[in-house]
Amino acid sequence: MTDGIMAEIKIRNLDPVILKKIDEMAKKKNLSREEYLRRYLTKISELEDVIQLDEKYANLVAVLSDRMEQANEIIEVNTMILEKVSQKLSDW
Repeated sequence: MTDGIMAEIKIRNLDPVILKKIDEMAKKKNLSREEYLRRYLTKISELEDVIQLDEKYANLVAVLSDRMEQANEIIEVNTMILEKVSQKLSDW
């Protein structure tokens, strides 16, 4: 949809074999060729957004994983320090 106006797409020189396959796929979903292609084109147009979200999610997971590793290292160091302090206090 462009500025609220519905648009039409015309495809020339489409191989009849491809058209037959499209018709078969539409029929399997109980859709007209037009509705099938409308839905398919909608999915294609949204695919880039999905890919970008997936990349952002993967980056976020990587960052969080790094932060968790850093936190784990800090916890390990603190645990060793606490064990040393505890040992010195018990030796007293």
